[in-house]
Amino acid sequence: MLTLRRILFFSLLSLLTAGCVKENRDNCRGLKLQFTYTYNNQDQNLLLEEVGSIRIYLFAQNTGILVDIIEVGAQDIARGYVYADILDGVYTAVAWGASSENMTQGGYRATTSISQAPPPVAIGSTSLNDFRMMLAYGLLPANPEAEVAPQVKNFDHLFWAIAEDITVAGRGTRTIPFEFQKNTSTLRVIINGIQYLPGRSLAPLNVFTTGKNWAYAYNNIPDVAAAPRMLYEPQSVTVDVNRMEADIRQQRFVIAQSATDPVLLYIRDAQHGVNMLNPINVINAILQSPDYNNQADIDREDLFIIELSIAFDLSITVTVNGWEIIILDPIIRD
Repeated sequence: MLTLRRILFFSLLSLLTAGCVKENRDNCRGLKLQFTYTYNNQDQNLLLEEVGSIRIYLFAQNTGILVDIIEVGAQDIARGYVYADILDGVYTAVAWGASSENMTQGGYRATTSISQAPPPVAIGSTSLNDFRMMLAYGLLPANPEAEVAPQVKNFDHLFWAIAEDITVAGRGTRTIPFEFQKNTSTLRVIINGIQYLPGRSLAPLNVFTTGKNWAYAYNNIPDVAAAPRMLYEPQSVTVDVNRMEADIRQQRFVIAQSATDPVLLYIRDAQHGVNMLNPINVINAILQSPDYNNQADIDREDLFIIELSIAFDLSITVTVNGWEIIILDPIIRD
């Protein structure tokens, strides 16, 4: 019996000194996944302030098939990393984060089909090219501007990061950095001079946007070819006798898609259902400001302010983040 106890003791001691343990990762076979969110207009790491949950989808690079889904807990986000024991191989890891602690409740689905009831991704069968991260949605019957609307109106902010060519070979732990990018932003629409609008009722104007930029491939490019047009309505509206302000949460503005699949801003008389002016191409309007010259400038911004000032003669001036821009047909319709 004594001999057996000694064998068990030395076996346990061997595992503690030579095995894969939290305090000593030298003999582990895996990764230290490290997270930051400095890709913002403050150039500060705002991970803890803005990201409430992270989910990592690990794909084998030789087959392109999903092999693991790693859930990152709140304590791991707080310290900025998590350990993952991975078999030898070469991998692509796609990380998605949300502002709440539950990405699904926050309005998002990981799927392989952009449908109203999307099938969940599956380890062993979902491919990297078929993977989509999308807003869950409901249909909008008989709506001429959009076909669908988010199931969760106040959907979470969404974050994305990717690490490619991750090689795991032999013992030891390799650190893999994930620098998150924020896909969502707020479009604040301010309308001054609403008291000059002809036939103006006490009801606020109907302000909303539409876009096809809400279902992302693994590389963070919206799949606009497959996505129906989404209606984005304000999360908050304030109005008084001469001014209205509406905040509308947006998905990623991609410059390359602005010509063929624009995000459109509508300003409509709520009483009569008439557009007060032609829909504004939001991305084109933003690019007229000297503050935004490329995709990185737009991706780093958290708040875009489009302000319309209506004069007594119904002429209109439009600014983006304080910079006056030119829009076509800027005349308020009767």
